[in-house]
Amino acid sequence: MINVAHKDGFIIDHKLFYGYTQPNKKYINLAQIMGEDMRYEKLDYPLVDYPGEYDINGIGIQCFLGADQKLNYIIELPSKKVGIIQSPDVLELDEVGNVNFRLYTEDKILNKIDQLELEGERQKLEIAE
Repeated sequence: MINVAHKDGFIIDHKLFYGYTQPNKKYINLAQIMGEDMRYEKLDYPLVDYPGEYDINGIGIQCFLGADQKLNYIIELPSKKVGIIQSPDVLELDEVGNVNFRLYTEDKILNKIDQLELEGERQKLEIAE
């Protein structure tokens, strides 16, 4: 099981912040869509908003660009590998298939996970009302 809480965004495993309206300096902020360009200037908080590989505070993060400029992530946490998927097309990538947990944003992504018979736990990122 992976710990996911919602408070102005999704706090994942007490380390990552996704789906936020405002970044939070206490977490590694994961953008939903690609930024305008790679940010070389120093921000006062950790942010991933561009495809590539990152190592932030000892956490390995791979960021993949999917359809409609949506960013998808593979995060290597201690003893678990988590995918945050918001584009079904990236599920075809080998790197995205090998995770313990899949956090997804839409039911069509779950359908693609089932179609590809991908193993691992899955959980929809949605706000409980």
